[in-house]
Amino acid sequence: MSDNWGSKGTGQVTPTSHATPNATIDPTKVTLPTPYVVCIVGASRGIGAGIAYAYAKAGASGLILASRRISGLEETASECRKINPKIEIEIISCDITSAESVSALADKTWQKFSRLDVVAVNSGYSGPVVLKVTETDPQTFQNASNVNYIGTFLCAKYLIPHLLRTPNGAKAFIGVSSIGALIIRGPIANSQYCVSKLAQLKLLEHIHEEFVGEGLASFAVHPGAVMSEMADESAPEEFRPYLTDSPDLCGAFCVWLTKEGDKRFWLSGRLVSAKWDADELEGRKDEIVEKDLLKTGLRLK
Repeated sequence: MSDNWGSKGTGQVTPTSHATPNATIDPTKVTLPTPYVVCIVGASRGIGAGIAYAYAKAGASGLILASRRISGLEETASECRKINPKIEIEIISCDITSAESVSALADKTWQKFSRLDVVAVNSGYSGPVVLKVTETDPQTFQNASNVNYIGTFLCAKYLIPHLLRTPNGAKAFIGVSSIGALIIRGPIANSQYCVSKLAQLKLLEHIHEEFVGEGLASFAVHPGAVMSEMADESAPEEFRPYLTDSPDLCGAFCVWLTKEGDKRFWLSGRLVSAKWDADELEGRKDEIVEKDLLKTGLRLK
């Protein structure tokens, strides 16, 4: 199951909602500065591949494509080169649940490019949708935590230092999140996925607080409801009609978030949805910042 859960319309902050990239976030209309290097973890298919395509369209000079499945990465790289023949691409096998593997990814990234502007962590895991903890397989629960939460921590631990040491870099750390982190009932409210994604979301908020003073932005991006390969394998029948969003939507939104230095850093530490209209979202900037919205918390009244 990919990181795209949340029922249709849930968490809508802007009046307009999108299933495909609109003109405001069209990456083909963007010219990123040169050099500009992006590391995408979980880039072998679906949403992760869409993020790679978006940065290739926007003119990134370098991509690091990481995943456990090398064959899928080669396909993603081939498509990126068709989009942008000048782009340099490094393919790296990486197990996001292994500290040694993620540390090696970070080292190889710096050895190849000597800079890092954006990290996008897309790897996600749910397993079969089981709605009661008493019926949940313990290994499935552990796997979801290892990939969704601990994997994001490992990427942050080993890759953020390279974001910070890059002169004039974008300094953006993106976690592909999910509005599913906030649901507690319904046909997809399985605890192993939703709770691990909530832990990831809280971690991304902590990363914001820890590094915002050093110019680092930490974004949690809900990618929409996408019929990815994992969703196709695991989604309940009653939810499948809602999986209609493009896998290209999240990548286009990520480019929009990171294309102009610190212009969108006001969204750092917050959960945002790629489905939201970017212009309408900017129109709510003052309200969102003043009320400190789009964050987890405890309401007392």
